[in-house]
Amino acid sequence: MFRLACYAGIVFAIYWFGFRDGCGTKGALACPPPELEEGVGVTLDARDVCPGSGYLCAQGRNFQVVRWGLDKGKLRVRVPPVEFLQGEAERKVRAAVVEGIRAWDRKPFPIVIDDGNYTLRFWDIRVVWTQGLNNHAIGQARVNWKIDGKHLKMETDGMAVVIPPAAASDFHEGMHEYIKAVTMHEMSHALGIMWHSDSKRDIMYPQILPTTIAELSERDLRTVEALYELPNGAMVE
Repeated sequence: MFRLACYAGIVFAIYWFGFRDGCGTKGALACPPPELEEGVGVTLDARDVCPGSGYLCAQGRNFQVVRWGLDKGKLRVRVPPVEFLQGEAERKVRAAVVEGIRAWDRKPFPIVIDDGNYTLRFWDIRVVWTQGLNNHAIGQARVNWKIDGKHLKMETDGMAVVIPPAAASDFHEGMHEYIKAVTMHEMSHALGIMWHSDSKRDIMYPQILPTTIAELSERDLRTVEALYELPNGAMVE
């Protein structure tokens, strides 16, 4: 019995100091005021929300605020090995995706990337590798949410990144920037930006063009910032 209690104590200590996240923990966001995370049932006036909020209202002025709760403190992203690539090509593809994810670090969440071959940790967002999607998209972030009282709980089924077949044999700088840009775009969706920008200068323009630069614009940053300033789950009308 004593030995079992010791094992249980060790497991709890490993979890508490090595796996526990949440606001207020080391390296995480400070805990937000409760009203910012209890927005279900709250109605906001679009005339107050939309001006100066980037393209937050680009798809219309009636929408629900859907985002990760700031009380999570951090976001953990799992970047597993690319199962259909090997060697240097696999390493370069993963590096481009990791760079695209890190572009969103502390905007607003500290992002913890788990890119080892194996993991024991849980993750919030998992990269799914593919060489093509049925809708011919170059990426996809599947976002879901559920209501729990005044709280909205967001989750993802995965963030798919389409890797061009040419990456296996001809990985060049342009390929790196392309994969990075796709990742940045899909990561924005995974953060809660469900809509697209109307400007080609933004990473959230609906197409990745040959002229697309893998950088976040001021409007990209302002849009995500504006989203996370709103009560989670509130309705904008």
